[in-house]
Amino acid sequence: MSKAAIMAVLAALLAHGAPQLAGSAWAADLLPPAPSLDSPALRGRFAPESGPYLRADAGYGMLQTRSATSTFSAPVMGFRYEATDMGQSGLLGLGAGYRFNDYLRFDLSGEYRGSASYGARTSHVDLASCATRCAEAYAASIRSGAVMANVYGEIGSWFDVTPFVGFGAGVAQTTIAPMTIAAGNGHGAGEAPRASQVRPSFALMAGASWDLSSKIKIEAGYRYMTLGTARSGAMACAPATGPCAAQVQQIGLASHDLRIGLRYGLSSDAP
Repeated sequence: MSKAAIMAVLAALLAHGAPQLAGSAWAADLLPPAPSLDSPALRGRFAPESGPYLRADAGYGMLQTRSATSTFSAPVMGFRYEATDMGQSGLLGLGAGYRFNDYLRFDLSGEYRGSASYGARTSHVDLASCATRCAEAYAASIRSGAVMANVYGEIGSWFDVTPFVGFGAGVAQTTIAPMTIAAGNGHGAGEAPRASQVRPSFALMAGASWDLSSKIKIEAGYRYMTLGTARSGAMACAPATGPCAAQVQQIGLASHDLRIGLRYGLSSDAP
């Protein structure tokens, strides 16, 4: 084929294809843009809101004894704790905070814990009264309140659900109601008076919140919280022998908490 013929064919092809190419480009302009990975379907229905908020919480605390020791006004041979047992209690809290951005918020909270049962079994050596070891049993109730400063990191938001982790530090006041002792082998029975102390408290938290609206969020989570060391009053028994020698118990306390709460945003610029 001659060079002139080849050029004629190419000219015919270009003349035929140009309108189709133009039509394709025009159709492409009519297509919607590709969806963003940060689309509202993933982020949820409500835009994150910065600003102040109020909160209220309720929950259930499973207390545990981290440590237990005793002091006496006179030596008690071979005294030791055989077992301790802590009960559970409900808790209520209120607080106020500020959400800085999509990932960080801070609040101050106060809470009250109802009474939880405490029990302990101990033993000591008294060869004059017991063949091997003498045994004692203690019973009391413990309640507490705390004021905490908390900071939270929020890990994105998907379908209106926002996971978070947090850390808290503050103080806790713990009260041991009158503690009773039932001592075997003729050592009598007695009671220690009510006693309260304020101690440092720390907490680690994890959970998630769910957006009911741009202002209202439901929050549920787990918290591990230390409550410091509670001290009983000095034990008085009749007769005042053995472990009743003005015994004072020091009980290190912690709690595994399950909580549900409500947060209400106070910002006026919410959509």
